Amino acid sequence: MIDIDEKDLNKLSIDKITQLFMDVINEQNIVLIEGIEFLVQENFDNFEKNLQYVIDTDSEVKIKKKFESRIFKSKLMFSKKDRLKVFNKINDIKNIGEFMANKLMLYRVVFPDEEFKSQIQSILKSLKLISNKVSDAVKSIGTDLSKAYDICEEVKEERRKMRTEEFQILNRLYNYDMDYLSRTFLYLKELIENIMMLADHLKNFAEYIQFLATKYLIFD
Repeated sequence: MIDIDEKDLNKLSIDKITQLFMDVINEQNIVLIEGIEFLVQENFDNFEKNLQYVIDTDSEVKIKKKFESRIFKSKLMFSKKDRLKVFNKINDIKNIGEFMANKLMLYRVVFPDEEFKSQIQSILKSLKLISNKVSDAVKSIGTDLSKAYDICEEVKEERRKMRTEEFQILNRLYNYDMDYLSRTFLYLKELIENIMMLADHLKNFAEYIQFLATKYLIFD
């Protein structure tokens, strides 16, 4: 896990603080995704360990406080309003992840079959990819807006791929022979929907980064 030293934090620019915040939140996001992968594998001990970490950790709080204390005193490439919105969108990743972790901890699900597991693993792989790419885009917005824009195009393309897979797996779920009010059905339905909710937030964040790129950079 990323270790944050207060003295080192004081030396960082707003850009670097934002990047560090993104690194910490993305690390938590990856722990969440890998926790769900443990659930698919029916490795419940590591599933609960990962999700409990997402719920309990507050390593990002001191970074957030440092950002808030420095934002109005700093000269920035972006307006303070735009910079605050970027920071808040990063923070929303944490909020969504914590919400998902709490809901997933309510029940130990048993997956219907290996094909269903494989489809869940596929969308989790895409989710991990777009989470890492959004993190890379955030690191680029202070130095290379063109690169950030291109990374976000890759995020949007991967999200489109996930949309197709989402309906395939929901179609499979709805055609299993189980009561639509069963806990297993409801849990799996919400699992898919929550994975896509996080993916949607990351895609929307990517679109906002592209908006900033077009706002602050004149493309050739």
